[in-house]
Amino acid sequence: MASGIKIFWNCASILTGNFLNKIISIVVLIYLTGYLSPAEFGRYSFAISYIAFFGIFTDMGLNTLITREISGGSIDASLGFGHAIIIRFILSVSTAAVSILSLYAMGYPVEVLGITAAASLSLFLSFRGLFFRTVFDVPFQVNLKMSYPSAINFLNEILTFGLIVLLIKQNVSLLGLVLAINLVNIPGFVAIIYFSSKVIRPRFSIDLTMWKKIFTEALPLGGAVLLEGIFIIIPIFILSRLATEEALGLYSLPFRLVSSLWIIPVALMISLFPKISRDALRSEDLVKEGFLKGLKMVLLIGVPIAVLTDYYSSNIIDTFTRGRYMGSAPALSLMIWGTLIYFVNTVFFYIFTAAGRQKMNTIVWCVVSGVSVMLCALLIPGQLHMGAAMGFVGSLGAGLLLNIFLGYRVLGINVVPVLSKFLLSGLLTLTVLFFLPFLPEVSVILSLSAYLSILFFIRAVSIKEWGEWLNGK
Repeated sequence: MASGIKIFWNCASILTGNFLNKIISIVVLIYLTGYLSPAEFGRYSFAISYIAFFGIFTDMGLNTLITREISGGSIDASLGFGHAIIIRFILSVSTAAVSILSLYAMGYPVEVLGITAAASLSLFLSFRGLFFRTVFDVPFQVNLKMSYPSAINFLNEILTFGLIVLLIKQNVSLLGLVLAINLVNIPGFVAIIYFSSKVIRPRFSIDLTMWKKIFTEALPLGGAVLLEGIFIIIPIFILSRLATEEALGLYSLPFRLVSSLWIIPVALMISLFPKISRDALRSEDLVKEGFLKGLKMVLLIGVPIAVLTDYYSSNIIDTFTRGRYMGSAPALSLMIWGTLIYFVNTVFFYIFTAAGRQKMNTIVWCVVSGVSVMLCALLIPGQLHMGAAMGFVGSLGAGLLLNIFLGYRVLGINVVPVLSKFLLSGLLTLTVLFFLPFLPEVSVILSLSAYLSILFFIRAVSIKEWGEWLNGK
């Protein structure tokens, strides 16, 4: 099968699987926000987000690095996969202990400790984060067979949804709900281990020299991932200390909605990453070409999502929560633009990594997390959840500006022509929505048609160009 076709179907399987997963996740979110008060939802979101942050220490960039090394032929596939499993398991056990002890040391209530302890099971089993389970995606990523984990993940989400509905009907406690949500991942966890070993059979060995080499290579990448996690937890942590649980809940709902979209650029770049990594061995011009293709694709998808979510933010929140969380609507309207920025930053992240410039990612996310601390500390005491939303967007914007600068300085990438075309198309799409206030269904169809028509008219998108690049012409 041609390389371009494999990349296309791999990306399509990831996006399709995750699209179905996100639909189920959104329905689950509707059930949870209907069952839990804003304060309870804030407590639940804090525990989940806190563990998700510590989940970064179970990966530290190892998945991306091992995928790159195996794809480029720098390491034996079976041996590299085996090393990754051992290292990540050790990291996961250590992280689980530290996450609980840190909350205890900071004096959090026993109830929060219990919920977080139950959530810590996700460090091993969960399909929803950078946890130990994701190490078994490496064989599928290398061989462009992501349909396997996508299918398992989808079936796992259906099982989770059914269990949540059953437990809510039985009026289970928040602790019992969190515990069950994590334990229900066990069948999917077993399945992903079985199928991944069929693609690449891991060979286990203790090689401290090799582990040192892997950590040395992964450290800058892991630093970037860690700093990204710090950026995510900062507004949630500051809200938990300086605001109310209700404000935490009003921020957490739009954050969970917009962050669920982050899989889109990640899925695309994971599919393109093996090809771009191979191209990087030939010339940086080919890397730049890969960057522009990735950028155009994430903007093609991300701009209309941002425009439509901004315009219909109140309708979305009302539909989700039946008016109980309407204070989240302005935050959602703002944070969706931060998510569009995240889309673009993700392309830079993978391009710098493919080119062996992962230190650039560490620099960028150091700035993002630093700006987030300053903005959230300044804005949250007075603006509560809206201050957190402003910090979210402002810090990602600072990262984008730095990415643009470093991309031009290090790799000679000029993003201005591409960004301007897509943002102009998005502005015209918003104009169509504003001046043609039909039924939402009609307005959405008309605005998307206008968006795509404008892009093809100004030649921002070329199917022929994509086909030639994917097939190496």
